[in-house]
Amino acid sequence: MNYCLAQIIQFAGITDGEDTFWIQILVLVVLGGVVGIGSLIKTRANRFKTQEQYQPEGAGRSHSQRGRPIEAVKELKDKYRGIFLKTAQPKTSTEGPTFNFKASDAASEGKQKNEIGKARDRDVDSGMEILELAFLLGVVENTKSDDKNNVMIRNLSFNELLRREQLAAVDSKALNVYAINDGNLYNKDVQCCAMKELAERTKIRP
Repeated sequence: MNYCLAQIIQFAGITDGEDTFWIQILVLVVLGGVVGIGSLIKTRANRFKTQEQYQPEGAGRSHSQRGRPIEAVKELKDKYRGIFLKTAQPKTSTEGPTFNFKASDAASEGKQKNEIGKARDRDVDSGMEILELAFLLGVVENTKSDDKNNVMIRNLSFNELLRREQLAAVDSKALNVYAINDGNLYNKDVQCCAMKELAERTKIRP
């Protein structure tokens, strides 16, 4: 490049007249352009060098500074997710039988009855079995009243005779009333048992 400039200057000195003036101006322009281009190239090279020297540290710092809040957010998400999963997990059922409240209530009632009966010498365990057969037969065979309470008492007495297997002692006319069940006063079980008993009595006849 320097050789080319020297040749241009030498050529400018050889020529004479007006051409020399324009050639000198051209040489000056070329020299200014070459100097400007060279200075630009140098400044660019210096900038690239400085950027290469400082870029890794700065880039690392900016990357680390940007990465820190993201990592903190991820840690918080993981913590809350773990807490939510722990609370959302269903409680494992403990092995062994569950507590039976009905059985405990029945046992407590039985204990109370026994304690009351022992303390006062009273029978609190017996039921309808203490009723005499004659009383039950009188209630069952008295079928005239259609009162709701009387019908209920007759049903209970009929079932007690059936439990004792003493339905054979009931009069056939009374059994006929229960079998026909006029007015639907008795349930189907009472009606069926009355018809069975009448059927058995029919078989026994010679």
